[in-house]
Amino acid sequence: MGKLPHANAMRAAAAKLPVALVPKPKPHAASPSAPPPARRGTNPAKPHRKPHRGPKAPGAIAPTATNAAQGEGEGRKPIKTPADLAAAIRAAADADIDAAVSLALEAPPAVPLPTYSLALLLRRLAARRSVGAARDLLSKLHPAPPDPASSTAPRGALLALADAVCRRGDPREISRLLPVLADHGVRADAHVYNALMKAHVAASDPAGILAVLRRMEGDGVQPDLVTYNTLVYALARAGMVAKARTFLETMAAQGYFPDVITYTSLMNGMCVQGDALGALKLLEEMEAKGCEPNERTYNTLLMGLCKNKKLDKAVEVYKSMVAAGMKMEAPAYATFVRALCRSGSVADAYEVFDYAIETKSITEVTAYTELENSLKWLRKMKS
Repeated sequence: MGKLPHANAMRAAAAKLPVALVPKPKPHAASPSAPPPARRGTNPAKPHRKPHRGPKAPGAIAPTATNAAQGEGEGRKPIKTPADLAAAIRAAADADIDAAVSLALEAPPAVPLPTYSLALLLRRLAARRSVGAARDLLSKLHPAPPDPASSTAPRGALLALADAVCRRGDPREISRLLPVLADHGVRADAHVYNALMKAHVAASDPAGILAVLRRMEGDGVQPDLVTYNTLVYALARAGMVAKARTFLETMAAQGYFPDVITYTSLMNGMCVQGDALGALKLLEEMEAKGCEPNERTYNTLLMGLCKNKKLDKAVEVYKSMVAAGMKMEAPAYATFVRALCRSGSVADAYEVFDYAIETKSITEVTAYTELENSLKWLRKMKS
């Protein structure tokens, strides 16, 4: 290619220079005929002074560490009333229970701690820490007096603590709760003892359940229907069917008649112990006393009879369920279908499958899977 013209070469060279080296165009000189620019009006009596460079006004001082801390605390409402204290504790309890406890302990003497705020703190401490932590807070706010009847601890807060501990379901924590209530003049009721019993049921500890009953009666607390149902269920589950049956008469003497939960729990225990026919007789006794069985009762019997190889009686129970339009539970359905297939009653198993789908007792996938597994086992045994 040929050479560039001179002008183009100069512009290309200027474009390669740094920006700072490119000379800026000078402003055009003012025309002699143009009037001078207007100047700001000044007072000839006062000489011109330079701006004052001394300290700025107090309002313009840069914020110090103290002012910054005050600024951060301006968003928090000062605690002047019990409502302010309750709001602050509730806001802090979700994020930091220790901060919420500090607010309660450091509150001004003129601002009493509301009962519901103390209940909130005790519940959170019992749920996240232990009964001991709740007891420490109580001892600081309301020390236990020599006479429990003169305790200043609010009864509502103590009952809230009891409810939280019972919901936790730890038998050790519930046992530690009883002295705390006694120190402040609150006698544990049947609800607390029932929760302690259920905790022992979850731990499969029938001896502990009977110990709770003795302690309950020793403290002068009358067992209720829930107490007796828990006893019957736990003892029957542990195989102590004869002992469980004795409580049917005991509860009737106390004015608590066995209900469907009582009978069903006892039937389940009898089936586990291999006395499925005895459980079937208990069904007749139950109906004779005017207690109507429910779906759980029939499903318990159906599964128990199948496991005890009483398929003919199980079929009778199933027919009663169909006549009443009752739904089948998944374990009872699986056990019944498996027993029918193993006995060679495949057509009956398909009818049970159709009934389970029709009544929407279980999902189609579950119903089909259990039937298919039973048929696979049958084909394997025949091959």
